[in-house]
Amino acid sequence: MASTPAQKFNPKVIQDKCTKAGVSFWLATEVALGLQDQVTPAMSEEEINDLIIQKLRERDEESANKFENYHRVYVRTSEGILTSFSKEKIVESLLRETTLAKSVCEEIAGEVESDIRRLELRHISAPLIREMVNSKLLERKYMQAKKEYTRLGLPIYDVARVIRENPSNPEVLHQKFGDSIAEEYALVKLLPQEVSKYHLVGLIHIHDLSCFATRPTSLQNDMRWFLKNGFVPDGNREVSIASKPAKKPGVAMSHALRVLITGETHLSGGQGFDFFNSFLSPYIINEDEAGVKQIMQTFLYELNQIYAAKGVLARPTLNFELETPAFLKKEKAILPKGITGQDTYYDYERESIRFLSLFLEVMAEGDMHGKPFHIPRVVLKIRDGPIPHALEEPIKRFLQKNDLTFLNLRNKRFGQNLNMIFPNQLMPGKDKKWFTTIRSGVLQEISINLPKIAMTSKEDPQFFNQLDTALEAGRKTHETKKKIIETRLHKDKILSFLTQSFGAEEYYSLENAPTVVNVIGLDNAVKEYTGREINKSPDAFAFADKVLAYVNRKLESFNEAGDVFLLFGCLEARRASERFRKMNESRFGVKEVYPANGFTHNYPDTEKWIDTEIKLQQYCNGAAKLILPEWEKPIDTIYDLLEKEDLVAFTLKAR
Repeated sequence: MASTPAQKFNPKVIQDKCTKAGVSFWLATEVALGLQDQVTPAMSEEEINDLIIQKLRERDEESANKFENYHRVYVRTSEGILTSFSKEKIVESLLRETTLAKSVCEEIAGEVESDIRRLELRHISAPLIREMVNSKLLERKYMQAKKEYTRLGLPIYDVARVIRENPSNPEVLHQKFGDSIAEEYALVKLLPQEVSKYHLVGLIHIHDLSCFATRPTSLQNDMRWFLKNGFVPDGNREVSIASKPAKKPGVAMSHALRVLITGETHLSGGQGFDFFNSFLSPYIINEDEAGVKQIMQTFLYELNQIYAAKGVLARPTLNFELETPAFLKKEKAILPKGITGQDTYYDYERESIRFLSLFLEVMAEGDMHGKPFHIPRVVLKIRDGPIPHALEEPIKRFLQKNDLTFLNLRNKRFGQNLNMIFPNQLMPGKDKKWFTTIRSGVLQEISINLPKIAMTSKEDPQFFNQLDTALEAGRKTHETKKKIIETRLHKDKILSFLTQSFGAEEYYSLENAPTVVNVIGLDNAVKEYTGREINKSPDAFAFADKVLAYVNRKLESFNEAGDVFLLFGCLEARRASERFRKMNESRFGVKEVYPANGFTHNYPDTEKWIDTEIKLQQYCNGAAKLILPEWEKPIDTIYDLLEKEDLVAFTLKAR
């Protein structure tokens, strides 16, 4: 059927396409007139270009090449599709992703198109087009639009480097690729701009940035919840396969293992169980020693092998009691089948000690070659009484092969209970009651680069103004993270294990999850600022004390003034310490090693070092621990350390 006049193709379109590509006006006119009866409005852009190129080649090869180089531009999209370039798509994406006016978007798209045509780029990637657009945004000082339009990803060189430097397993590689994008997303999109800047310049370090948008840092699990209610992997009993409350110790320990495995996907850091032996003691009342040890071996083999296969380094923590805490003595015990009767946990204190003794033995015996199990981290809580006589030999044998952390609760200035969860947070709970620390943990962690502050300050006002800036960044980080996790929990619902509930009670307690603000390099900062060392000068010690007291006071003022929960910490923060060290060396040329354990470097005189740390760590209501040198002294000398009531937590290294 012949085309009606309304359907005829306008030859001027062909003429314009040719002249834009640099074809002479007369040749463009000749081609347009020659094709006006062959081209119809129904043809695609690609089909029209094919006809034009064919016609040009009949007349002038050079002009045909000019046209092809100009109009035959293919874009490789992020979906892996090759499509023809269109400036309209740039306009659409700018309108969709920014708040710029349409006229500005069209102007920028036109300039980018001209650049691409002029450079005769036949194949171009979508990321490169985006970078060209960002360049135009920067030229016009549209900084917010540039931030919104930024693409996240890794250069090819970095992808190859990650593969080369991380040969452990493919899962770890994929995780690192994803981590890089997630870190950029947190810095570019989620965090306040000034906070991102302070992280990038090394004033602060925001830990686990790759998980900032999706997960809390750590969690102290409550075994009672699962003993009473059974176990569901994602908390959804209507969809998932649900297990009934355990009847036997083997099932109870299996549930504990599954909780740790599931929790790993919901957290960026570590997790653990508190009162582990207290809560499981009713399950071994009629079990023989060999059977209990076999159950524990199974638990430890699976736990260690699963973590090894995943390439995960976070060590879950198990807290054990050496006696029944006063607040648990009248607490009704959860018994097999999830039954709650008249028995209290105090009625099972003997079995609780037996459970711990057998667990320490199995940990020390290790695998088939005698290699000790390094997962989990074991924490012994010291309360009013002495170490039970029945545990002295198991502790001695355990210390021959394993590190052991003691949590000294004889000084109750933080309330009735403390937990230790990776990376060694001591959690008092916001309202100072023991049960508030159960099913909570650390929401976020940041570290402050004290040596940088010292090296850029000449007097106290300048030093403390910079410290204020870093602490304020910590407050804003907490506010941002809390809103994000609230959204993930209850709007996006991607943390279903944490939001599982029975009645109105949810498993995870977000309100009791603080951000821990950690300071790094106090020893180095004081020496840089005062010219003296903390352990050799009363003036240097006084300045260190002043700094820590200030941090503690400032964080408490934040907590009192707003809906935030920040605690002051002194943690093992090796990644942050190393990052600060490299950045400070690059900026100031100062080569130093910052203490990775405590506020000060380990003195030759261990006792003096401990005394100094006790005085400084009094301000740490969020985290404080010492890792002591390899312990060659008799087990009895542990009591000497325990007499130092202010020494809240210490780890003895295996010999």
